[in-house]
Amino acid sequence: MDLIEILRRRIDALDVGAHTPGLRAVLQHVEVAEKHLVRGTEDPDDSAFTDAIYRTNQAFEGSLKEAFRVLARKDPDKVRPFEIEEFLQEQSILRSRVLDQMSRYRTEWRNPSTHDYKLDFDEDEALLAIASVCAFAIVLLDQITEKLNFDRAKAAAPPTSDSKDVTKPLAEAVAEAVLGFRYRPTAGGTVGPAREVELVGALAGHLETVVSGTKIQSEARLSRDRAERADLLVERDGERVILEVKRRRFSQSTPPVGLSQMAHYVALSGIRDAILYLFQDAANSEMERKNYPLPNDGRIIVIGPKRKR
Repeated sequence: MDLIEILRRRIDALDVGAHTPGLRAVLQHVEVAEKHLVRGTEDPDDSAFTDAIYRTNQAFEGSLKEAFRVLARKDPDKVRPFEIEEFLQEQSILRSRVLDQMSRYRTEWRNPSTHDYKLDFDEDEALLAIASVCAFAIVLLDQITEKLNFDRAKAAAPPTSDSKDVTKPLAEAVAEAVLGFRYRPTAGGTVGPAREVELVGALAGHLETVVSGTKIQSEARLSRDRAERADLLVERDGERVILEVKRRRFSQSTPPVGLSQMAHYVALSGIRDAILYLFQDAANSEMERKNYPLPNDGRIIVIGPKRKR
C-alpha cells in the first residue's frame, strides 16, 4: 500500500478551489519527507531522519489549516496552528477517527520535535511519522471531500416548490428525494467508481435543499453505548430516518446484506424508518423503490437501479 500515492489521488480528485494550493503543499512536504528518509538510509547522515519529521510536521499543520478552511469556512492564514486545533476539537467538527489520528501524530511526533530541540530521530521513527501523517491526512481529506460534495450538490439542487412536502411523513419525502437524486462527479473526477464519501456528501447536500426543514447528520451514532453509525440521519420535527449508501456494482449480494444491516440499525436505534440507497455508476439509470416491513411497524425502503425484466 502506497500511502503517498493514495494521498495524491485524494487531492487530485477534488474540485479546484482555495484549498488546492495548501493541499498540494501538504503532499509536497510528505514527498520531501520521504526523500529525506531515503537519503538517511543510503548515506551516513542520521540527521536526515530528523529532517523528515520536520517535514511531516509541516504536512500535519497544513492539513489542519485546509480542514479549517473547508469544514469551518474560515481563513486559516492569520490563525495559529494550536488555535486551529483547539477550534476543530471544541466545535466537534472533526470525526472521531480523524481526531484519533490527529492526537496520535501530535503526541508522538509533532509535540516532541517542537518542544525539545535536542531530539534526534532514527530511521524507524521517521518511517512511522511519515505513515502516521499520511494516514491522518487521508482520513481528513475524506471528510473534506464529503463536505465539498455536500456544498456542490446543495448549490445544484433545485429547492422544493411543493408546499405539501412539509406535511408528508419524513420517510416519504426523503424517499422521493433520493429517487430523484443523480450523482455528478467532481471536475477533478475520481478515477474509477464513485467513492462512498463522495456519494454521502452529495446526497446530504441534495436532501438538505430538496426536503424542507431537515437537519442532516453524517456518521450518526445510533446508540450511546454502541459503535454503529449510520451514513446519514435525517431529522425533522421529531421524525427521524436512517439512510445508508451501498455501491451496488461491487457486490450482487448487497441487497440481502444491506437489509440485514438496516434491520439491525432499526432495532438498535428505535427509529422505525430506514432507507437503503443502492448506487450504480450509470448516471441515467432508472430507479425503483421497494418496501420491506419490519416488526413493530418498522420498515426499510430500498431504492436502487430498476431491474431488467
